[in-house]
Amino acid sequence: MQVREAARAAFLTDAGWADAEARWRPGDASFRRYARLTRAGGRAMLMDAPPPKESVGPFLDVGEMLRRAGISAPAILAANRADGFLLLEDLGDATFTTLLDGGADPQPLYDLAVDALIHIRRHIDPVEARALPSYDAASRTAHLSTVTDWLWPELFGRPMPPAERALFQSLWQRALKAAPTLGRGFVHRDFHVDNLMRLDGRPGVAACGVLDFQDAGFGPYAYDLASLVEDARRDLDPALKARCLKRYRAAFPAISEMDMQAALAVHGGQRHLRVAGLWVRLWRRDGKGRYLGHMRRTWRHFEQSLEHPLLADVRAFLENALPQEARARMLALAEAAGE
Repeated sequence: MQVREAARAAFLTDAGWADAEARWRPGDASFRRYARLTRAGGRAMLMDAPPPKESVGPFLDVGEMLRRAGISAPAILAANRADGFLLLEDLGDATFTTLLDGGADPQPLYDLAVDALIHIRRHIDPVEARALPSYDAASRTAHLSTVTDWLWPELFGRPMPPAERALFQSLWQRALKAAPTLGRGFVHRDFHVDNLMRLDGRPGVAACGVLDFQDAGFGPYAYDLASLVEDARRDLDPALKARCLKRYRAAFPAISEMDMQAALAVHGGQRHLRVAGLWVRLWRRDGKGRYLGHMRRTWRHFEQSLEHPLLADVRAFLENALPQEARARMLALAEAAGE
């Protein structure tokens, strides 16, 4: 820890911010830490992303891609890739989550979020986005290791048997390949109200600040749309969800209602199931049990996804492999963790 603190002090000295007061922000689901720096000349945000657990490279590269497209990602004031330190533009505190919790009207915020997704689709060339990690059916099936390696052992006290694991993976890979994607290009992968900010005084979609984009990749556009309207951390009024989907389809009228519903079910369903396992991993591996408080909502979204015919085989597998008593144990995990 002392070595890290010394490296951080050296970075701030080199950046000209050694005299700033630092106030650390609450931690998130990663190993990154953020501090707000305040001095007479203004404010900035410090990102501390300790190697090898984290890398600032993707944040720098993806942020540049977003800014070139006219999206308000934080500007970079100073960077040390090797040591994992960034000095960032301070976009303030007006995350959509904070605004909504404070009673703000959700409709203009969600309209702005959908407009940002539309803008990203129109202004980040899919050819450019192909330089990012690929989130194809195979890689996204691999992401379900949060279920096989964490959720399943938590429920049954043993690893998922190899035969069941192979079947589970093949069913998901088949469903992901069969489902409409709504197109493929830049995917943020965590596009929800915690990672969006309202920036007063900026025009159009520039008023929507975008954070936590370092895991972006090339994949189905449906994924980010599902992340927004089927949020694992927040309930969304059904009428507002319908408004968001209508607004998105109006921008891309070639997308049919049938394809949109199928894409949300399969790509959103994969996300919901992965995140359910992620909550367990965060609890058991990282000591962050508070995320289990989202388990019931996450699983509700997933079970709604399972109603689509494209996930019929996955639903049949889980009805056999994950009986009701096991699901009840899973939904009680928050209580077990003392949340």
